[in-house]
Amino acid sequence: SGDNNVYALDEATGRKKWSYGTGGKVNSSPAIGADGTVYIGSLDTKVYALNGATGSKKWEFKTGRPVNSSPVIGADGTIYVGSEDKNVFALDGKTGTKKWEFETGSHVDSSPAIGADGTVYVGSSDKKVYALDGKSGAKKWEFETEGDVRSSPAIGSDGTVYVGSRDKKVYALDGATGAKKWEFLTGGNVRSSPAIGSDGTLYVGSE
Repeated sequence: SGDNNVYALDEATGRKKWSYGTGGKVNSSPAIGADGTVYIGSLDTKVYALNGATGSKKWEFKTGRPVNSSPVIGADGTIYVGSEDKNVFALDGKTGTKKWEFETGSHVDSSPAIGADGTVYVGSSDKKVYALDGKSGAKKWEFETEGDVRSSPAIGSDGTVYVGSRDKKVYALDGATGAKKWEFLTGGNVRSSPAIGSDGTLYVGSE
């Protein structure tokens, strides 16, 4: 919320269960772990892990700049998230301990996506899409667009990575190699994150 808080609401009534105050606006969307832990970023530069039942803080991790990116959770509980300090971070979901970081050339407002093999795909305002090894953070490949990539990637059933760019285009990339399969030109910047229908249709918004 713009009032710096994270809220938990009763889904049936909308009644507030709890709120947790951070030190900045919260543009990040929550991710919820298997044990109910809520992970979220804040413009106060931190990533938070909150008890989903009570709202109490389990841990916080400080980055160097605001966190607009929304965390994602790997199969082993690792938390992946970007920061405006140019880095993508992998954090231990239970403790908040940093496993690795990968530096891009600019802000990382895109939220990561995780492939079936654990590869982490994420965009950066350096105009690139990156594929990173989820265990080590090593770069597998990068693909350069002509604009900031603030869109969050979506991954098709065949491993194709779909992502938008502020160059007005939507891209389909080979998840294993980063090779471009196709591009589609819209009439404005694409900050929207694609969604994939059950029949393989790709839906995405444009400015």
